[in-house]
Amino acid sequence: MADADLVLEGGGVKGSGLVGAVTALAEHADPYTFHRVAGTSAGAIVAGLLASGMSVSQVKGVMDDLDFARFEDESGFLAHVPGLGASAGLLLHEGLFAGGFLHDWISETLAGQGVYTWADLKQDDPGSALPPAHRYRLVVIVSDVSRGLMLRLPWDYESLLGLDPDRVSVADAIRASASIPFFFRPWMMPANTSLIGHDHIVCADGGLLSNFPMAIFDRHDGQPSRWPTLGVKLSGQTSIRTEDWAPNNSNLQLAKSLLSTMVGAHDRSYVNDPQAVSRTIFVDTSNYRATDFHLTPADKEALFAKGRASGQKFLAGWDWGTWKAGDYTK
Repeated sequence: MADADLVLEGGGVKGSGLVGAVTALAEHADPYTFHRVAGTSAGAIVAGLLASGMSVSQVKGVMDDLDFARFEDESGFLAHVPGLGASAGLLLHEGLFAGGFLHDWISETLAGQGVYTWADLKQDDPGSALPPAHRYRLVVIVSDVSRGLMLRLPWDYESLLGLDPDRVSVADAIRASASIPFFFRPWMMPANTSLIGHDHIVCADGGLLSNFPMAIFDRHDGQPSRWPTLGVKLSGQTSIRTEDWAPNNSNLQLAKSLLSTMVGAHDRSYVNDPQAVSRTIFVDTSNYRATDFHLTPADKEALFAKGRASGQKFLAGWDWGTWKAGDYTK
């Protein structure tokens, strides 16, 4: 079996594309096994399922069965007023939807795998040179909007939140990472008052600061990596957005463009780096919106097929030995 670490981009409801690409890696003649997985938003969800010990086929089944329409949840008495609850959520609570179903779903799904806190995802790797705080099978990217920080959880729990990760819920981090701005309400994450002066921080979608944290597992100690870090990106291989900006665009279109710029700018340096491009599977999902919570089973299957085909195309030209030798011209 081939060894690798894996990084999965965020993409809202387009997670089936990620699953398709990972399936291609798992079905390869020399099947890949993943020691560590990192992700943002939808990538954090799929990464969490993989890190919990699910097989790729199990992850596909879970994603196929998931009804994204249930993510459109509301709370309080306004939830019973048709057409008003979601709008009130945006005005009163910084998000259209409460995000309760999302949290409950990922919490229950992980619990079915015996995963509750980060202690359940500790990495057993005697050959690892990682510091103890980094010895986990999963890393989730979260945006701490209270302080303008990118959190790499569980790595940053102790140093930036004053918490013991082994006592903190994994589902909380994934819910926070998937808090798409304006759609899901921000997640209030507990913190140590003695460290930061408050008992919680406000968290939003990790994609605001890094939607594709491709370099997260790269070594910086001058030693060679034992295996590659592979990435899956939910877009075609292009460095510049192709949307045209019109002078008469609405405020809503401006807000969407601002959000898209924030999500993409931080990671563009990785996408333009031959070292990163040559180890990334690009899945063109441009025909689907990240916030289309009414994807049909056929849509999910089409996304999965695109991911699988993209993964197979990548593997046809990928060679770890060649890459290690410095040939990034794949």
